[in-house]
Amino acid sequence: MPVSAPRTGLTVPSVPRRYVQYLQSRLLEAEAGLTAMTEKYERTKARFDRCYARRGITPEADIVNYINAKAMNPELKFWYAKVEHFQREVAAYGAALTGLDAARRMLDDDGYRVHEYSRPRNSRRAVSRAS
Repeated sequence: MPVSAPRTGLTVPSVPRRYVQYLQSRLLEAEAGLTAMTEKYERTKARFDRCYARRGITPEADIVNYINAKAMNPELKFWYAKVEHFQREVAAYGAALTGLDAARRMLDDDGYRVHEYSRPRNSRRAVSRAS
């Protein structure tokens, strides 16, 4: 029975292309959702501002009552929570893709590659000679 010699090639772990495509599509969906929710929030806030401006409650004229009214408005809270949700999604998918790209670039550099069957030359632990 022939014994094959160990491979000496360099190993670069790869991420499945479908996973990267999945992350990219999710990032695009999150960006689209963020844009849509931001527009809805801005429209709702503009309507809120017009309504309260008719009553003389504006940030410039009566900031305390304006903040209280804004805090009590459930529609503003709802749309702002949606905006925050999509901001977190964009950040998460963007960070995942950025991390994968950084790892790929780092592993493509010869200085960072690890031989597949590498092992430490000296199995002894490093001992501090200073003590």
